[in-house]
Order: sequence, then C-alpha cells, then structure tokens
Amino acid sequence: MDDFGNLTSDARGFLSRLAAHNDRDWFQAHKSDYEAQVKRPAELMLETLRDRFARDLGWETVPKIYRIYRDVRFSRDKTPYKTHLHLQWSQRDAPLACYFGVSREYCKVGVGTFAFDKAALPRWRARVADGHPVIEEAAALEAAGWQLSEPELKRVPAPYGADHPAGAHLRRKGLVLWHDLDDDEETRLAPVLLERVGETDGLRRALADALT
Repeated sequence: MDDFGNLTSDARGFLSRLAAHNDRDWFQAHKSDYEAQVKRPAELMLETLRDRFARDLGWETVPKIYRIYRDVRFSRDKTPYKTHLHLQWSQRDAPLACYFGVSREYCKVGVGTFAFDKAALPRWRARVADGHPVIEEAAALEAAGWQLSEPELKRVPAPYGADHPAGAHLRRKGLVLWHDLDDDEETRLAPVLLERVGETDGLRRALADALT
C-alpha cells in the first residue's frame, strides 16, 4: 500500500457524510477531517504521480486538485459542496490530461481531453476524417477494457456526410477514455495509475498530434 492507499476509502467515508450534511456549518465543523482524510493525501498523490509519470513514462505534467466548493450562481441546486474528488495531471505541451475521480459510486482513471479548444476542433475533424491513427489507438484501448466517452453532437457536422466512416469521431467535441478501478486497485493507486496511463502511450501521442 502506498502512502495514500487509504485515500479512496477515506474520501468515500467523508463524502458520504458530506452528502448527508451538505451545508456550510457542518463542513466548517469537519473541515479538519477533509484536510486530513481527503485534501492532503490527494495532494501527495498528485505530487507522487507527477514525479512518477515524468521518471517512468517521460510524461511531463502539471497537477491540479479540483476545489470542493461548487459554483452555485447559475444552478438550481444550491448545495455548496461537491460530493466527489477529482484530480488532474495536464500534459505540459499538449491539450490533454490524466484524470482521477472518486465518489460514493465510482473510482476511475481517465486519459484525454474533455473539450477541444476552438483552434483544435477543426484540426481534429480534418484529421479523423482522413483516418488519423488516433481512431485506431482509441479502438485498441476500448478492446482492452477502457470505456470511450460518448460523442457530444447528435449529427455529423458539415461538410462531412452523415455516413462518413469516422462519423462518431467527427461528432466529438472532446475525447476521454475511462477505466474503472477494482477494490484491490483502489488500495494501490500509484502503481495502478502508472500502469494504466502507460497503456495509453499510443493514444496520448496520437491525440496530441491530432490536436496540435
């Protein structure tokens, strides 16, 4: 077990209690629990994996922990806190990242990008329309047990035909592949994430090429 091997179980315990008492008074009274059981272990995991990605995979990243505070300004749901923990390692020289998420319902790792930026989207479409290797890399990971995010658009965008062989990828505005972690993997986060992200080397290279 690594130094943050209890992160998943501890985070789920805290997030379950938070879900039952999602208000500022309860959170302030238990903020020290959040710091000790969730935030500090998550920060250690971010730093550890950043260093391991660079050393073992040659993958330079910038780590980030998503804030627990919700932006409720335009939401009908005014509960102030998120009931999940999300971490991110962004590639330094390309618009893609590794994601880690844990909640009461899931624990998973993802690789890709949630949203192509304005300049990257037309490049993506032109390249997948020409059969870019990113298509084959994504299919290989799917065959190995990764789950591919659903396309955001209902229709293939112009000027491409509705029956284009790359239609599913042309309907994308982002691409992320996810892999669920089992109970054993949840206690060995550093080696497991290193292994899983290592499996995506071809996908990461192809996706970076398709977007830049």
